[in-house]
Amino acid sequence: MENDFFGLLGMTLIIIAWLPEIVETVRAKNAGMRLEFLLLYFLGSASLAYYAWQLNSLPFMVLNTIAAVVPLINLFYYHKRPRKNETEKPVMG
Repeated sequence: MENDFFGLLGMTLIIIAWLPEIVETVRAKNAGMRLEFLLLYFLGSASLAYYAWQLNSLPFMVLNTIAAVVPLINLFYYHKRPRKNETEKPVMG
């Protein structure tokens, strides 16, 4: 467990840093990021979570699993944002 101290500390600090961003995304209902970034971030984090699981490294497994969930939250709001066509009022004729 001594060896995990700094891993757990780093994981905790990173999660604390993410919390305000996640809350802001949910409040604003806007991802504010490009789709390509969100997809690559998710795939990279999910891959690292699997790798950490193979290494039996709990701090990195938890951190990267949460890191994979964060872009999923953003992707949800990315797809819920109004499109340009949807914000325009229909023309009655």
